Amino acid sequence: MEALRQQISAMRQSFFDEDILDTHIFQLEQVEHISDPSLFEDFVNVYLRDSTKTLAIIEEEMTNNPVNYMDLDKYFHQLKSSSNCIGANKVVNEAKKAIELCKEENLEAAKASFEKMKVEHTTLKTKLQAYLEVK
Repeated sequence: MEALRQQISAMRQSFFDEDILDTHIFQLEQVEHISDPSLFEDFVNVYLRDSTKTLAIIEEEMTNNPVNYMDLDKYFHQLKSSSNCIGANKVVNEAKKAIELCKEENLEAAKASFEKMKVEHTTLKTKLQAYLEVK
């Protein structure tokens, strides 16, 4: 049991050390024991499901000709907001860059930022899923 606690603690610390997450989401773990034992897992799963869908929508929007920058801006803001709620720092930072690039109507740079965002999201998703498995 102690080994499992240490593994969970090390995994949690790696989120902070790698600046993948801040403390927002782990505050839910403290609340979940009081109110709902599955609150943390449910919250993570809803975020991962919704953010994955939003990423797919953004990818599709970027292929439109002409590109509707207002729609892209809306979806990037949506992703930034939901990612900010769980403290997904790297996803939020890339979303902020993409929002600025959309304002400039710089599609190629926005696509590059979006590709980085997808990588950061995949890393986040993989680590969160692994964390949920041992938690």
